[in-house]
Amino acid sequence: MSENSRFAELLLGKTLPKDHIRKSRARLDAMFARRFRELNVRHKEHRAQNEVLMRALRKLVRKDPAAAAAVTQAKKKFVALAKSPLRAPRRSKVKPRAHVGTFDMTFTPPYLWPWQSSATTGPDATSDVAVDQNAGTMSFDSWTGDNGKTASGAVAVGVYYQPDPLLLCGESGVMNVSSNPAFQYLWDSSNFLDSSHTGAFIGIYVGEYTLGGDFVQAVVDQQISLWNSGGGSDQGANSGYPLFASTPVDTSHFYEIWVWSGGDAEADGWSAFWGSAALSSANLTVPSISIHVY
Repeated sequence: MSENSRFAELLLGKTLPKDHIRKSRARLDAMFARRFRELNVRHKEHRAQNEVLMRALRKLVRKDPAAAAAVTQAKKKFVALAKSPLRAPRRSKVKPRAHVGTFDMTFTPPYLWPWQSSATTGPDATSDVAVDQNAGTMSFDSWTGDNGKTASGAVAVGVYYQPDPLLLCGESGVMNVSSNPAFQYLWDSSNFLDSSHTGAFIGIYVGEYTLGGDFVQAVVDQQISLWNSGGGSDQGANSGYPLFASTPVDTSHFYEIWVWSGGDAEADGWSAFWGSAALSSANLTVPSISIHVY
């Protein structure tokens, strides 16, 4: 039996229904799909504003060998970058723990639940997502391909907590959630007489449920921007990104707690004299998720 399982039996309340996580993932999938549709609408509006100027500039460089050479070079550079593998981030070692008074607890892998979702438009845009709840690792790799359009992916690991009136010394309290995920990242937004975009987020999500398993609301929906760019490129690492959220809790509900991250890329693809491509990718490790309830 893992340390997390032992703590769950003692401190986290009754075991959740077997179909709870299936329903929860379906709700998160629906939320991801809605946000992907909204993302596409925003990108189309932005692209329509730029297209008038870009169309005029493209007429000037049509059949210009220098422009064709620049597009070829930009395309080769982007393809090489998109194929560059990301290393796994360095993982800090954390021991699971708990104490009673004001109540706090640290979860470590294996986590209870994984979640992942992805969506694309266009003929060869891709979004690869993966989560290993046992290792506490997750990754997303979204890029637009040679022919462009949109790619988006999101990943998460999760646990749950049901407040106990004895530990809270009452029926309500406040729960603080913290985590320090590490990650390696790579992003690129390349364009020549065209537009493109790449972005990514990281954060904490907390869903509130009745004791019968009905979803009530998202009491925390945190999405901190890691990058948001219409041009340029960057890659690097973060050894421990500090995440924190706080929310009221009560004994009439239980709470799903997720650490999540995701990225999106949007571009037109390449033609002979203009074009664009975008990439958004990261490898993450979540060494621990801590809660402090008082």
